[in-house]
Amino acid sequence: MGSKEDRPIWARALTSIASLMLIGSFIFVLIAGFNLYITSVLVTGAMGLAIPSAISAEGILDAVIGFFEALVEGVMEALFGIFQAITSVFG
Repeated sequence: MGSKEDRPIWARALTSIASLMLIGSFIFVLIAGFNLYITSVLVTGAMGLAIPSAISAEGILDAVIGFFEALVEGVMEALFGIFQAITSVFG
């Protein structure tokens, strides 16, 4: 995928949103089970992470590693944004 500084802001936003969609839909599935809406959110989140990493990959292993790298990076970006908002309220 590339380092954080090499990627544009829209790519980082896409990974953050897609990661939050995946995590939120997994939590909802554990609590309430599958339905049409949650399945569509789950598929959209997976596609939001998989398509950019598959396009920039050179092989299958690189695409799989890029998917998980984008997932972890998106979660970190989202948590960093939440913590930054909380600290700006108290700082």
